[in-house]
Amino acid sequence: MSAGARQRLDERFRRRVEQRRQDHAANWEHAVRVGQGLGLGDPLGIYHTEVLPPLGARRVLWLASPAVLYVVGVVLLVLWNPDRALPFMGVLPCLVGPYVVVCTLITRRRRFTRWLYAYGGGFAEVDPDGQPRPVRWDEVTDAVDAWSRDGGESESTWADDGFQLTTADGRTVPITAKYSNALDPYAPIGGMIAALVPAEVGAAIPRFPTIAALIVDRAVTPVVTRQAGAVRGGAVLTRGGVRVTRDGIAGPKDATATPWAAIDRVELRPGRVKVHPVAGKARTYTDHRDGSGYAVLCRVLLALGVSASFEPRG
Repeated sequence: MSAGARQRLDERFRRRVEQRRQDHAANWEHAVRVGQGLGLGDPLGIYHTEVLPPLGARRVLWLASPAVLYVVGVVLLVLWNPDRALPFMGVLPCLVGPYVVVCTLITRRRRFTRWLYAYGGGFAEVDPDGQPRPVRWDEVTDAVDAWSRDGGESESTWADDGFQLTTADGRTVPITAKYSNALDPYAPIGGMIAALVPAEVGAAIPRFPTIAALIVDRAVTPVVTRQAGAVRGGAVLTRGGVRVTRDGIAGPKDATATPWAAIDRVELRPGRVKVHPVAGKARTYTDHRDGSGYAVLCRVLLALGVSASFEPRG
């Protein structure tokens, strides 16, 4: 790429970034005020996601009432006058489409944008009509990667839900993987674009920290350091029934731990830990109910000097 072409490319990227900053200037100013009010410091970044609250029982009954009334009407007509029931049933295909559209519109109207403001001292989640919910980084006592099963009972396919943080006062704070950096003009597909375009163009694409990078840097890394130190001191760390001790690793049904000296490497995936011994058959520990926590567990093993790897797939 010529110097002139690179300059034009960089200028185009700068314009996109500046336009994005102008679009979210009000949100950034709000983040500044929230951070000052909560004593969390200056903003590091702002993230947003669309939230669709679950339907309450009353709303579900209200949406389902037309379908119930139609079925009751068909049953009564069949019992009272079968000849009239057939034409009434024939209009069903014409009613299904509008009914689905109306239900979808009513449901989507309840969507709202949730913001996460990140600071040096912590973060705050903010809803349109609610008060900021702050969490200080030094309050986080545990952090795990969160996964949910995306398949049958016998399958090991998992969907990335983000992270789950535990605070000193016992709160469990989920951080969804759907959060997108509001200042990134190419989120959430910037990485994919960089991989498809020529290397020089990909290297020029501006980079902004993702929500995963933020949580790993500010919450996961300190937690891993503390947990690895605790294990070295004799504590037992348990994830999905797998126990990590100072002397080795053990599965849910293992009476004793396999010593670290007898282990060649450990492979982790959501819902599965596979231990390869120096000699003998590998042992696989599978958790079909919950695949969470294994990426953070891999970081703890690496901090303990164990040869370990994590694959973010089922």
